[in-house]
Amino acid sequence: AQEALARMDQRQLDAIVEAVAKAFSREAPMLAQMAVEETGFGNVEDKITKNRFASERVTAAVRDMKTVGILREHPKEKLWEIGVPVGVICGIVPSTNPTSTVCYKAIIALKAGNAIVFSPHPKAVKCTLRAAQIVSAAAEKAGAPVGSVGCLSMASMAGCQELMAAPEVKLILATGGPGMVKAAYSSGKP
Repeated sequence: AQEALARMDQRQLDAIVEAVAKAFSREAPMLAQMAVEETGFGNVEDKITKNRFASERVTAAVRDMKTVGILREHPKEKLWEIGVPVGVICGIVPSTNPTSTVCYKAIIALKAGNAIVFSPHPKAVKCTLRAAQIVSAAAEKAGAPVGSVGCLSMASMAGCQELMAAPEVKLILATGGPGMVKAAYSSGKP
C-alpha cells in the first residue's frame, strides 16, 4: 500500500482525504457514543464536536496545501523544494480522544502519501478499531490501495513497541501519556 500511495499525485491524495473526512463526519455521533461508553471519558456531545473538528476543520486547513511533488521553486538559488512521502507511519492513539485522533492522523498521513497503522490504547480498542475501519473503507473507496490504513486489533505495550520498531515504520505520531511518549521518543525514529 505504501509503495502505491507514494506514486499518487496530489489530486488523487486530496480526493482520498476529502472522502475520509466526509465519511468520518457522517459517523461522528456513533463514534462519539462508542468512545464515551468504552473509555468513560467525556460526553457524547463534546466527542461529536471533536470528531467533526478532526474531520471537517483539519481537512479544511490542509485542503489547499501541496504536500507531494514540486512544492516551491527558487530560481535564484537554483533550488526546488520537493515533497515526498516518508513511508509507513505508526499512529499511537490515546484513550482520551481515540476516534478524533484516528481521523486527524489518517488525514495528515494520507494527504502526504503515507500509509498509517494505529496502535490503540487498551481502554479504547473497539472505538479506535471502528474509527480506523471507517477511515480505511472511505479511503479505499476513493482510490487508496488496500492496506493504506490499518489498526492493531489487540492493544498492548509489547504490540505497540513491536509496531514502533518495525523496519517499515519510518515515523511515529505519538499522542498519549508520558510513558507512551517516552517509548516513542526512545524508538530511534522521528
